[in-house]
Amino acid sequence: MKKILPIVLCTTLAACGGTTVIDTNNAEQVSEMKNTMQLEYRDWVKTAEHMTDSMLKSGAFAKVKNPVIAVSDIKNDTMQRIDSDILIKKIRTTIVNSGHAQIATNFIGEDTTSNTVRNTRGNSEYDQSTFVSKGTLVAPNMSLSGKMIQRNLDIDSGWFSRVDTRVEYYLQLTLTDLKTGLSVWEDEQPILKTGTDAPNW
Repeated sequence: MKKILPIVLCTTLAACGGTTVIDTNNAEQVSEMKNTMQLEYRDWVKTAEHMTDSMLKSGAFAKVKNPVIAVSDIKNDTMQRIDSDILIKKIRTTIVNSGHAQIATNFIGEDTTSNTVRNTRGNSEYDQSTFVSKGTLVAPNMSLSGKMIQRNLDIDSGWFSRVDTRVEYYLQLTLTDLKTGLSVWEDEQPILKTGTDAPNW
C-alpha cells in the first residue's frame, strides 16, 4: 500500500500539469499577457509595425538608388536578456516584402553560405561552371542601427501608500546613407507599463 501511494500522487500531479499553446490572434487567450511588466509578443508586433510604417512613409529609400541595407546589432540596454532579432526580423520582413529595399545578409556574416561557396572555388570535386562568378555580391549602401533602453520609475499608487513601478522601454532606430554618412531616417518608439515585479538588474 505504501508503494501505491507515491504512484497515485505522481499521476495526479502530472494530470494537473500540461502545456497550453497560445493563439496570439485570440484576444481571450492573450488577455493576461497585458499584465506582464516584461516585453511580450504584442509589444514586438506593435513596435515593429510603427517603425516600418514610419520608415516607409518617410521617403528615405527614395533618396538612395537601389537601397541595400546592412542591419547592425541593436544594442540591448534593458534589464532583460532580449534577443533583438525578434523585433528586427519583423521590421526586415516588412521592408523586404514592401519592395522598397533589400537586406545585405552576406555583408554582416548572417548568411555564411555565400562565403563558403566562394571559398570552395577551385575544389576539383565540384563542377566549376556551377559556381557563381566573381564580382556579383552587392555591397550595402545603407545601414540600420539602434538601441533598446529601459528606465524604472517608482510611483505612488495612492492606494494604502503602495509604490508601483513604471517601466519605460524605448526602441531607437537610425537609417544611415553609407555614401554620405548622414542619417536619412530616425524614430523612437516608447513602450510604457505600470505595475509590480518590474525587471531589474
